[in-house]
Amino acid sequence: MLEYLFFNREIADKFIAFLNKKSLEWEEYIDPMLDSIVIKTPEDIEDDLWDELDDYHELLAPEDQKLLEENMEDSDTETNAAGIYIQLAGGKQTVAQVDPDIMNRMLGAISMDEFNTFVETIVSSVENPDDSPICHT
Repeated sequence: MLEYLFFNREIADKFIAFLNKKSLEWEEYIDPMLDSIVIKTPEDIEDDLWDELDDYHELLAPEDQKLLEENMEDSDTETNAAGIYIQLAGGKQTVAQVDPDIMNRMLGAISMDEFNTFVETIVSSVENPDDSPICHT
């Protein structure tokens, strides 16, 4: 399943409407660790459609982030947090807390897809250690 993460119902509903327009099946899951909405879709779709979903998710991401920040400002807490949702090979999930300023700087320089690929590479390397020299890989 492909998973798309949202922090606001309004933005998740826009993505769901897009999926419905494309006649794609989807499931919704509320992630209690991140207090977020995860929309799952089948992986067995055409590459062009997969690209469309990723592009639309990336288009919605700034609006989702803006609403998340506004909601955080509206609350009486002064907590500023960011996290990376990590799916481990055994099915276990975790969240790595990251300094929000660093996260914003990274996402200002690379796309979300590039960032996800980077994180997945690190997770895979931790789960499957390889001590061979890097020039041999």
